[in-house]
Amino acid sequence: MIINPRRKALGASLNPKNLTVVAQANNNSFLDSCAKSLLIVLVIFFLQFSLYGQQNKVDSLKNILRTAKEDTNKVNTLNKLGREMELSGDYEKGINYAKEAIQLGEKINYKKGIAAAYKSHGNINIYQGNYAEALKYYFASLKLSEELNDKIGIAKTLSNIGSVYREQSDYPKALDYSFKALKMAEELGNKNGIAIKLGNIGNIYAELADYPKALDYYFKALKIDEELGDKSGIASGLGNIGIVYDDQADYPKALDYYFKALKMMEELGNKHGIAINLGNIGSVYRNQADYPKALDYDFKALKLAEELGLKQLQATALGNIAIVYDVQAAASAEAKARAELFTKALHYYFKALKIDEEQGDKNGIAINLGNIGSLYITIGNADRSVSTKKYKEAEEYLNKALALSKEIGALACQRDFEKTYSVLDSVLSKKEVGLGNFALAIKYSEASIEHYKKYIAARDSIANDENTKKQTRAEMNFEFDKKETIAKEEQEKKDALAAAETKKQRIVLILVSCFLVLVIVLAFIIFRSLRINQHKNKIISHQKEVVEKQKEFVEEKQKEILDSIHYAKRIQTALITSEKYIARHLARHREF
Repeated sequence: MIINPRRKALGASLNPKNLTVVAQANNNSFLDSCAKSLLIVLVIFFLQFSLYGQQNKVDSLKNILRTAKEDTNKVNTLNKLGREMELSGDYEKGINYAKEAIQLGEKINYKKGIAAAYKSHGNINIYQGNYAEALKYYFASLKLSEELNDKIGIAKTLSNIGSVYREQSDYPKALDYSFKALKMAEELGNKNGIAIKLGNIGNIYAELADYPKALDYYFKALKIDEELGDKSGIASGLGNIGIVYDDQADYPKALDYYFKALKMMEELGNKHGIAINLGNIGSVYRNQADYPKALDYDFKALKLAEELGLKQLQATALGNIAIVYDVQAAASAEAKARAELFTKALHYYFKALKIDEEQGDKNGIAINLGNIGSLYITIGNADRSVSTKKYKEAEEYLNKALALSKEIGALACQRDFEKTYSVLDSVLSKKEVGLGNFALAIKYSEASIEHYKKYIAARDSIANDENTKKQTRAEMNFEFDKKETIAKEEQEKKDALAAAETKKQRIVLILVSCFLVLVIVLAFIIFRSLRINQHKNKIISHQKEVVEKQKEFVEEKQKEILDSIHYAKRIQTALITSEKYIARHLARHREF
């Protein structure tokens, strides 16, 4: 059984299914080889500038680091450099920068910087297949983010923890943490984060082969990305939808989505996305037994990964090329051609294995070891003259693959390797029967049954009823929490409206009360004013009466005086002799 090497992005909805996926084409512009060649040249030209820009960014960060003081800015710079090393596949340097950031962060008590460094450390470990280590660092990052109440950091780390459990095929836990991350993103109103979390949940359902649910979550994520105008998210979503149609063998739809994703990745200059989609398109053609086209796209993906120095993508592309030769050899009827194809397949498997070993990618190592073991079984079956040697080599590589997959907890790989081992022991049992070694044949037969039981156990462990219930429970808990949150929000709105109405009524009551008080005050003022005026009027009236009486008194007195004067005058007139009378009498006297 050939296992396709899978590569999945952390904290993103992109699920680059190992540079391997679906097929049938939009055979329009892509069938024109000249146009395709020109397109690839232009893409490579553009990405060379992109790589140059990335190198400039790294150099700039290194320059900042040389003169940086031991403060939060230096921790942030170390984390940024670690992230660049992580993206370029230089994991050793990435881990060193993360360690330095942690050390300085602890020295200056910069928890946010330490949390980011832990997360970067976890990312590199998941790329390398060190799932236990990845979880250790993610949980350490989560704890610090919770202490800081950094909800964005919490949501991202929860999502990454879900990704680790997905790699380990622990889907109930993967869903549990992914739904927690989604809930937090919704509470924050972070639409971009919501889209990413929806895509990650879609990835889990895709691996569970629950394609309707996978498509449901992918299309929800795609809708949000389209609303936001997030072209990178749209391209990733289109690729993920293509994977689901590929898994369902709906190759025309798969290719349609892959080519749309490829075009958008080219417009964005996203080197990872371009290489991934080229590989996915190649694997579609491989599934359709169109091996020349499959190799064409796989080699383009490999060339692009090599020019960009992306080791992990190189290993994936090499593994995909090996798979094409492997499948093509098994289908070939001509012995010489088959042998040549087997040789090529082994060559590329070992090249992929070497890069994975250099990168410390345990998941990739296990997959390539298992594929090499499977190929040796096929070679032994095809050529009886070398079968004994090839079966031994197959056993050797399958043992290594099983041991490593158990070490990292990759349950899906264990399942597939146990099945392949069961096939090997079954073949060996038949061979011993042919040789008359019945005791040995029974031994191999029992071993085959034992491996098959382990295969069933691993398969059931991944998809048993209890896990299905846990997965359903995780989704139901999320939906319940979501409904509860909505109900709570509705109640809060109602409470807010009621409070607002109560406040409004209180304000109205206060205003009415104030108005009444004002009216009363005004009435009092008016009443008081009236009383004062009334009092003033009384005073004025009294004063007028006094004045009138005084006037009458004066007039009366004046009259009395006048009357007195007139009376005195009359008396005077009566008593005093007139001058003429006196004069007459005087004259008389002179005559005597």
